[in-house]
Amino acid sequence: MKIIIDIQNTKERLKNSYIALGTFDGIHRGHRVLINGAIEKARKNNGISVVYTFLNHPLEIVAPERVPKMINTIDEKLRLLEEMGVDYVVLQTFDKEYAKTTKEEFIDKFLIEYLGAKEIFVGFNYTFAEKGSGNVEYLREVASKKGIILNEIPAIEYKGKVLSSTLIRKLILDGKVEEANMYLGRPFFISGVVEHGKKLGRVLGFPTANLKIVNKVYPPFGIFGGTVSIEGENKKYNAVINIGRNPTLKPGELSVEVHILDFDREIYGRKIDVSIEKHLRDEKKFNSMEELRQGIKNDVENWRKFSNRK
Repeated sequence: MKIIIDIQNTKERLKNSYIALGTFDGIHRGHRVLINGAIEKARKNNGISVVYTFLNHPLEIVAPERVPKMINTIDEKLRLLEEMGVDYVVLQTFDKEYAKTTKEEFIDKFLIEYLGAKEIFVGFNYTFAEKGSGNVEYLREVASKKGIILNEIPAIEYKGKVLSSTLIRKLILDGKVEEANMYLGRPFFISGVVEHGKKLGRVLGFPTANLKIVNKVYPPFGIFGGTVSIEGENKKYNAVINIGRNPTLKPGELSVEVHILDFDREIYGRKIDVSIEKHLRDEKKFNSMEELRQGIKNDVENWRKFSNRK
């Protein structure tokens, strides 16, 4: 997969492109229908599949006070798209100048001149250009005149709800991770490089891989069961994950701490993906180290039992 950042400032020009347009935060089930449409048509017509999205959220420029925390970091999003088999991802910088792009310019300059669009794939509520002046209805009127085939993906319902990043983001923030995973079509995950911590988990007999908190959405502080995969390895390991402040040992210090079950290797500096599958309990302050040790032991046993039933 090739990544192009800010295509208007590069010499790169694409041809015979089948383009999925959107923000695609979370790459949920609905997004996958749309993106897979572009991939399949590109393969069928010996073209290239392209995802055209943003390096930063448009609201950072348009309405900074309303910018949501993302379900995925850019790195996580790119890896999900690569797994799907996308040929090119264009990460467009959304700045004040880009925000002035007219709907005519977007089609003539970006879709045709820069991207060489043969077909485009958009959601039913897709908007674009200055102040959202472009929409699906406008594309329907203009695209065919420009030699572009428009594929509009209708609202997709799953379990009685319309799929959206907004819905999934709220479910994660509300702690309903299992429900969010159902709409995502895979577990919500946190990716990061393992950092050195204070080694307190090792003292307790439950060593942890520590990840830095980054600017993305997290579930409410608590203890979760899930799995860990290490970059470059195929195996998945069961894990108990602490997201929060660790009120007993590190009050006030935000962290993601991952105890990987039946694992004794050092992986400092390695990138890992931590999939959050089940909420085990809320964060709790224990009165002693022994109480904490027993609490972690119970968490591990509970997750073992649950994961063995899956």
